[in-house]
Amino acid sequence: MAQITLKELLSEYTKEGVLYEKLPNQEVRCFACGHRCLIRDGKDGICRVRFNRGGMLYVPSGYVGALQCDPIEKKPFFHAFPGTDALSFGMLGCDFHCGYCVLPSTRITTQERSIPIGELFSRAQIVSQINGDSIAHLKGLSVFTHTGRPQSVKALFKHRYHGEMLEVRTDDGSSLELTPDHEVFVIHCKNGEESVSPYFLPAKRLSPNHFLAIPKNSGWQPTSQGSFLEDKGNFYIKVKDVVLKEFHGYVYNMEVENDHSYLASCVATHNCQNWITSQAVRDPNAIAPPQYCTPEDLVNLAKKYNASIVTSTYNEPLITSEWAVEVFKVARKEGFRCAYVSNGNGTPEVLDYIRPWVDLYKVDLKGFEDWHYRDLGGVLKTVLETIERLKQMGFWVEIVTLVVPGFNDSDEELTKIAKFLVSLSPEIPWHVTAFHKDYKMTDPENTSAKTLLRAAQIGEAVGLQFIYAGNLPGQVGKYENTCCPGCQTLLIERHGYTILRDLLTPNKGACPNCQKTIPGIWR
Repeated sequence: MAQITLKELLSEYTKEGVLYEKLPNQEVRCFACGHRCLIRDGKDGICRVRFNRGGMLYVPSGYVGALQCDPIEKKPFFHAFPGTDALSFGMLGCDFHCGYCVLPSTRITTQERSIPIGELFSRAQIVSQINGDSIAHLKGLSVFTHTGRPQSVKALFKHRYHGEMLEVRTDDGSSLELTPDHEVFVIHCKNGEESVSPYFLPAKRLSPNHFLAIPKNSGWQPTSQGSFLEDKGNFYIKVKDVVLKEFHGYVYNMEVENDHSYLASCVATHNCQNWITSQAVRDPNAIAPPQYCTPEDLVNLAKKYNASIVTSTYNEPLITSEWAVEVFKVARKEGFRCAYVSNGNGTPEVLDYIRPWVDLYKVDLKGFEDWHYRDLGGVLKTVLETIERLKQMGFWVEIVTLVVPGFNDSDEELTKIAKFLVSLSPEIPWHVTAFHKDYKMTDPENTSAKTLLRAAQIGEAVGLQFIYAGNLPGQVGKYENTCCPGCQTLLIERHGYTILRDLLTPNKGACPNCQKTIPGIWR
């Protein structure tokens, strides 16, 4: 039987697109995003998932590459159905090449003993294989997670990998090798001040200010060598340095029930939930089987889990708009609101197409200098025009700006962003979120709470009424909360994604003190 690549497999799960025009010589012009790709016969667009065959544009349909329920605050939407969940789905074809992968010698802490992941895979039954890349099941396998408890393994993965690998070295002389985007459970400790609680961080953002979490039931014991901390459930071993290497060969990962984590060389790491969407299509040898489904399947899941909205996210939703509209048409009939989580690289055509079906739209506004956007592969003007159109067309819009020291954190640039948003509406929620140091970006420091507070105060000074500081729970004061701009009553109190108080939903979006209507979608 002939082996096929994932891209060839996915080409069978397509339909003719809507967002394009036919041109002479069997060329087409795609309108799904601001790239407006001119695609010749037999070629793909920049997104790699919209392609021209015989003068007809084919687009993805009938599957998902990622699917789960998230807190709506994670999207983030702070002015819609607080404290509820969003059924979040995405397709394959991300522009990034990343993975949550480790080497075959990496020891996994199972209920039986510590076993190399390569040995575990050799025991497993392969259930899917394309060009040597495999998915396998191992009945009865349970591994310890970052919570210190055992959980069942849903699947083991093995695939070819050529790219960057990080060696994380610790103070006690041990090390762990894993791909740059693989998340590890850490605390941050600088100048003797520890982070409040451990959190997951991509390995590429580790620095000597981080300590890796090791659950106390993992079998690891501290030695006289190296710095470590501890609390009731974990030891924390200090990171000494992180070394970047090139790697070519097979790597492994797994997906674990419930906790979605496992212990790799005793260190708590996140599992591979996003590997499917990040590797698919871009790597012709990657194995990333989609989950074939109908719009009705997705909407039934939203009903089962009591979600409030259905959201197209994970990959850029604009490039799979035809499928999103298929899903949203069914969701609307069942009473759901629908949302996009997007980079804002839109076109008038795609916004007209989705407007009847999309209620909420989150845009990443990365800065206010065109050269910044060109460095990132985009055009500032296109994003600003998209935001303007979204407001004019009546979408509920929330804006996120990742504040990066030395990149977009000057008073001048933050003021430009805030003034632009105020010119559209002072009621647009603006989320300013924290940057964390990357191994390729070692000059900027991590964004401090002080910087986020400064950005929020700039927004307030120019007239924005709803400003939120994210990624640093408990460190940004009132900027996690929603307050009435009229009488300053605390209306929604938050800690991270957790709602501690909500006075808006029971009052149908009105301040109970002064009766001012707070913009948003509250019921």
